[in-house]
Amino acid sequence: MSQQAALLDINQIGNLMADQPEKTKDSPATVQDLRNMGIAIDANFVVIRSEMATGFAKVESEFKSVRSEAKTETETALLRSEAKTESALLRSEMATGFTKIDARFTTIDAEFKTVRSEMKTGFSDAKESLTRWSMGIFFSVVALVIAVVGSILFR
Repeated sequence: MSQQAALLDINQIGNLMADQPEKTKDSPATVQDLRNMGIAIDANFVVIRSEMATGFAKVESEFKSVRSEAKTETETALLRSEAKTESALLRSEMATGFTKIDARFTTIDAEFKTVRSEMKTGFSDAKESLTRWSMGIFFSVVALVIAVVGSILFR
């Protein structure tokens, strides 16, 4: 029963009292009249108590909902904070890793330059040796040809 219904019951009780015949208005109330009024008042209080209990239950439910939402928001905030911390750590680790990789590439580049220089020196030495060897063979062939031609001519 709602609050308006309880007020209607109280208004009906008031109307019943006001609508009594003139001769009974001045007469003392009987025990039955008082009992009937008490029963009507008790019924209204029972309804009001029930509505209050329902209202308190709703309020308690809302408090539980708000607590749950606050807990969820707190957990979400903690998760966000943890995610930010993890992200910062990951970025730091990645920066360190990229620095190491960059240093390694610099080392590898220097090693390639050294290898290229050694290869250039080696190829230059090999070319020089090949040129000497070629010149030696050329002079040997020329000497052989002169010897053969000289032996044929001076026979």
